[in-house]
Amino acid sequence: MRQRSGRRLWLSFWMVVLLVASAVPVMPVVAQEDLAGWRGYVEACGSDGGYAEQDFVAGPALPPHGSGSFQISIATVNEGRIWSQLVQPSVAGVALVNVDELRYWTFVTRGGPVAPHLFLDVDLDDDGVADDRLIYQPELNGSVEFLTWQEWEATSGRWWSQRGLGGLLREAPGPLSRYVAAFPGARLAVPENGQGGLGIGAGCLGSGWAGWAGAVDALLFRSSERTVFWNFESTGVVATRGGGVTEGPIFRDLTPQPWSTVSPGNVRIAVTAETPSGVRSVRLWLNDRELAVSETGDRTRKTVSAQQTLQPGFFVVRATASDELGRTFTAQWQFVVSTNANDGWWFAADGTPRRAQIEASLRALSEAFRWHFFGISWDGAYHPEMPTHADVASTLRFVTRSPMHFATLSPTEPVVISVEVVSTGQSLESVELLLNGEPLAATVSPQSPNHWMVSTTRTLAPGTYGVTATARDTAGHTLTTVWGFVVSSDPNASPWFNPDGTMKAGVVARTLRTLVEGINWHLYGASWDGNPHPEFPTHATTVSGPRALRSWFDEDGNLDPEAITAELRELERTFRWHFWGISWDGQRHPEIPTHAS
Repeated sequence: MRQRSGRRLWLSFWMVVLLVASAVPVMPVVAQEDLAGWRGYVEACGSDGGYAEQDFVAGPALPPHGSGSFQISIATVNEGRIWSQLVQPSVAGVALVNVDELRYWTFVTRGGPVAPHLFLDVDLDDDGVADDRLIYQPELNGSVEFLTWQEWEATSGRWWSQRGLGGLLREAPGPLSRYVAAFPGARLAVPENGQGGLGIGAGCLGSGWAGWAGAVDALLFRSSERTVFWNFESTGVVATRGGGVTEGPIFRDLTPQPWSTVSPGNVRIAVTAETPSGVRSVRLWLNDRELAVSETGDRTRKTVSAQQTLQPGFFVVRATASDELGRTFTAQWQFVVSTNANDGWWFAADGTPRRAQIEASLRALSEAFRWHFFGISWDGAYHPEMPTHADVASTLRFVTRSPMHFATLSPTEPVVISVEVVSTGQSLESVELLLNGEPLAATVSPQSPNHWMVSTTRTLAPGTYGVTATARDTAGHTLTTVWGFVVSSDPNASPWFNPDGTMKAGVVARTLRTLVEGINWHLYGASWDGNPHPEFPTHATTVSGPRALRSWFDEDGNLDPEAITAELRELERTFRWHFWGISWDGQRHPEIPTHAS
């Protein structure tokens, strides 16, 4: 929470609303031509109603952005039992798990030590209509001060559910992460009455509202799907849309250099962020652990760094910078720590493939490819954090699957192929199992209409196998999951490697070719056979011929470490930019389409 002090200003030209028992829209005054989608409402807490006033005004004091704010006043009549709201429906559809930052400023002029709260309306059954409301109250997250601008970072604060769901109770509020864990498919939505989505409210909740007056300014909503900064002024609302993939910070001097190899010992991790709009913060992570950093620079250019003692291994750095308008930009890069400067991420200095690293990359790329193109889940869950072009049900989930993904099984034992499916929406209608594309006759054991166990047992010859499971509910919603396993007498066998650690040239080449040709079509309309492929989604509007492929293996199956390294590097950085707008070099890449805002 941040504070800004100032002197009290008396305000005029407020709009007065008399509320009896129903919600009434508050219309802007004639001079306010642009409210950027915001709508004002007042609603009674009980049957006796009350008075509320709303307006966009100059001040009070020195607002954090610009010279104005959105001001609310509640009369003392009927103990202030009225709810004054300003709502923004445009956030509907954003997955709750993808809401990264909600930040706003409040100013309390008079009344009790309470401040305007935020609320999010959420859809839990995937029908597009809100089923619950999550509420953040500043007074439950800190001390509300008078005649002082205070900033509240709501996403990391404590919330409660209007229906008491997800373990978030009004008397025991908690983090949004707890609610997301209970409802991973929750999305922001608008109630049936149209009054909601994202909202600011004053009144009704608790005491202290009789005779209360205060203001709100500089509201930031940031998610992987949409980022907007709303600055409330006396003339209306000034909205700044878009995340860092189009405007805002960029990075320079990524340290260590991406894909470099450094000696063990004391290693400096650093990056410089710059933007004319003012760098608000720069954060650094190493292998998902946030680093305590030292900072130098000025408002428009900041360098953060940390010294780390590192042993030989593989390391991933992630840097995120945000500017004063809430726009964020992220860069991610890898480096190796080794006593041999020629060691690389996927191959040792002598050309020996690093099996664990290569398998991890091929697995992650293949799984991301299937989800993004076709909505096929790699683990049986719905993944709102990753964009997909498919229509996927967030209410279906495969709780368990057998065999384990990428398991190696003995050919002497029967193999149990099974799934456990749960629907949090409609009843289940069917579950289909395929093994290497062929239907499997399986036994269905319903535990309830929304909870099925499906299984079959097979004796399988040595080889590589893929299972496809598709669940469908009575409303026609579906979710598909795919996983693979190997049947071999050698537990070291895998889809891409022989037991002796050598690569299966044919399998690896087919995987790389599928990934490269698929992403070339998806991003640029470059067809592998020169023909259009409507069965595969694409961002392109025209079709072009195939692009030349690298030679990863020679005709005898001998691998080319440099070619495979270059391909995996390009695939990983392209996928990350396309999905999330994460840069590999600190710069923006408009030449590659991205789903990031």
